[in-house]
Formats: sequence, structure tokens, C-alpha cells
Amino acid sequence: MIRDHAQKTNRPYASRDPDSRERKGTHHMKMLLVITALCLLFGEAPLLHAESPTGKLTGRIIYTGQAPLDHAVEVARDSSFCGASIMVPSVTVHPKTRGLEGAVVSVESDSLPTADSPRPPLVLTNNHCAFSPRTVAGQVGQQLEIRNDDPIMHNTHISMGPRTFVNVAMIPASRPVGKPLKQPGIYSVKCDAHKFMHGNVIAFSHPFFSITDETGAFEIANLPAGEHLVTIWHDTLGTYQQTVTIPAHGDATMSIEYPIHADAKKK
Repeated sequence: MIRDHAQKTNRPYASRDPDSRERKGTHHMKMLLVITALCLLFGEAPLLHAESPTGKLTGRIIYTGQAPLDHAVEVARDSSFCGASIMVPSVTVHPKTRGLEGAVVSVESDSLPTADSPRPPLVLTNNHCAFSPRTVAGQVGQQLEIRNDDPIMHNTHISMGPRTFVNVAMIPASRPVGKPLKQPGIYSVKCDAHKFMHGNVIAFSHPFFSITDETGAFEIANLPAGEHLVTIWHDTLGTYQQTVTIPAHGDATMSIEYPIHADAKKK
């Protein structure tokens, strides 16, 4: 009887033990897979989203020597408002810093990111028979907004080479006309009604550009560390290029002098 009891009690225990161990092993395997997946997910996420070191480029574009004189242009239309003649500046140089105003500074490199946050509209104004500013720079996709602050009609005609980008008559007190920049490059701006009015719109496919202020200073932030090619463009002085190395999490400073460089070419 004792032997029979032992057989009755041991058989069920023997039959349950393999299934129990199998279920426990399956459960442990599932938990191990979940933990491994979480480790991979959270362990690699910081690497996937880690930002590369960036730095900032600051500097000043200086005009050396005697600045060319402004030239007077006779006004044949709307002279009662524009004047009998108008002075068209060649360059604008700060009297103290000798800084060149309105020079476009941009950085070119294969390592530059293209994404950027949306920019506010780029404004080009017909102001007292001149385009103000004379040169504006923006990014492809950015809205170019054309305005007329004068009490006379202007015709703002913007083109790139032989292709017209926009050609619109701006009557006094008219609403601004907006159009997004579609391709990178240099756009020429003129007024068909007033032949002496000229301006420039420069469009880039990236956000790494700046225009010098009245002291000739500029700043370009969030540049990836490394060596980059810096291009300086001015509508009457031409183009000059120079390489610069941006340190990680630091600033680089450069100073360019026009027209001291013999290889600066008008474009």
C-alpha cells in the first residue's frame, strides 16, 4: 500500500515538472528578448540623435584704399519725386571700421546639413527710387516680399539670366507681392520704369550665409566643425574665396580685405 501510494503521488509530480520547466524557460526567454530590445532601443537612440559638434564663424569684410566715388544718373521719369538726378553708390564703406556694407558671405561644404527652421519673409522695398536693401539674401523656399513705399509706380522685374522670376507693377499704396525663391543663384533686380534702379537677390540651398552690416561685420552660426570654403560676393567688387577651419563648440574669426586680393573676380 505504501508502494502504491508512492506511485500515485509521484506520477502526477513527474508529469507536471517538464511542462512547468518549459513554461518557465519560455517566460524567461521572452523577458530576455524584451530586455534586449529595450537595451538596444534606449542604448542606440542617443547615438542616432546625437548632434555633431558645431561652431560659429564671425568676421569683417574691409575695403582698403580709396573707395570709388558714387556716380550721378539723370532721372528722365518722375523727377518731381526722385529728383533731377540720383546718386548711385558703388560701395558703402564705414568711415571708422572701413567695413564694407552689403557683402554676401556664404559657406560651402559637402558636410553641411540642408534642413533648417522656416525663415521670415525676405523684404525688398522700392524706397525713394531705389531698392532697399540693394542686396538681400535668402534660402530656397523662403518667401520674397516686394513692397512699394513711394507715391509713384514702380515696376519690379526680377530675373536669373534670361528667365524672369517675377515682373510686377507696384502702384502706390499697393499690397506687398510675395513669391517663394525657387532655385539657388543670383537674381538681378531692376525697375523697367526707372532704369537707374538696380538690386540683387541671392538665394542659397542652405542656411549658412550672412550679409555684412554697416560696419562690415558678419556672423554665421551652427557650422559643422572642420574645414569649409568661404565665398564673399559683392555686386560691384566681385567674388573672393578663402578656406576656414571651424573648431568644435568654438568660434573662428576671419578678416577679408577688398580689393587687395588679385584673384578677386567680378561675377
